[in-house]
Amino acid sequence: MAETADDPRASASLAALWAAVLLGVAGVAILAAVFVGPLLAGSREPPFLEGQVPKNSQLYQRSTPRPHGVLHLAGSGSNIPLTRALADAFVAKNPDAHIVVFESIGSSGGVMAVYDDVVDLGLISRPLNEREMHLGVDDIPYARVPVVVAVNLSVPDTAISTAELADIFAGRKTRWSDGAPITVLQRERGDSGHAAVAQALPAFAAADEAAYREHRWRVILHDRAMQEALAITPGAVGLLDVGAISLQRLPLRALELDGYAPSEASVQSRRYPFSKDLAFAALESPTGLAAEFIRFAHSDEGRVLMKAHGYIPLPEVQ
Repeated sequence: MAETADDPRASASLAALWAAVLLGVAGVAILAAVFVGPLLAGSREPPFLEGQVPKNSQLYQRSTPRPHGVLHLAGSGSNIPLTRALADAFVAKNPDAHIVVFESIGSSGGVMAVYDDVVDLGLISRPLNEREMHLGVDDIPYARVPVVVAVNLSVPDTAISTAELADIFAGRKTRWSDGAPITVLQRERGDSGHAAVAQALPAFAAADEAAYREHRWRVILHDRAMQEALAITPGAVGLLDVGAISLQRLPLRALELDGYAPSEASVQSRRYPFSKDLAFAALESPTGLAAEFIRFAHSDEGRVLMKAHGYIPLPEVQ
């Protein structure tokens, strides 16, 4: 059966999973840089100064073999809701399969976890950087997801303009249409959603960066924490994936942007400008259960599931 890392079995699996890597001194140093650093400081710096790790090093050793029929995945929080939904659907058709999707460790963590062979597939929501590609990691895109301006249900507004979005993060627009104060929740530097919006809207990029420098807004470090903060904070606004709202039935509203909803048609036509691609990360060409799961994600059933929750299936790369 598919499980999450929230239940006791998954917690035990997670502890055992990392124990093997933590035994090596080099492993301790690298994992501290990759996993603890990003979670505490929001860092997205690559863990290797030269971007190279010899394949005969302690870090590269295959230290955590998994039995047949078990699949471990970890990485970006943006991928987790969809990956878990796909895992549940896959296991429903393949009851002998056992799939564990761990809590978020970020795209960088997902890349290094698959490189270390701690997981079978990494989960990433941004392009691989040059150093990661130099390590021999490949990405396998499977879905595109709109990045939305999400608000607490207390907010009366249902739409916003791109200019207003930039003004909100710049601190120039401070109240909603009913006069209630706007509470901005900002993700850490390097967040894939903020990066997608910044790339499409330079005015937002400038306002976002100035806000970091001036410590203007509360910075949220994890997807789940952002979802919870938006849901419980009156007047709150922040950037989130539309699929996470749909799949998890979050009590949030996604605002229309410049008159367009974040639909597949508006994203594909670029009338809705904010989106990012989700991908699996693999060190070698996936085989066995990993390959079967990837094929399922690209299958008709997988595509229907994605479309039902606002994701846009991407074509399988041959």
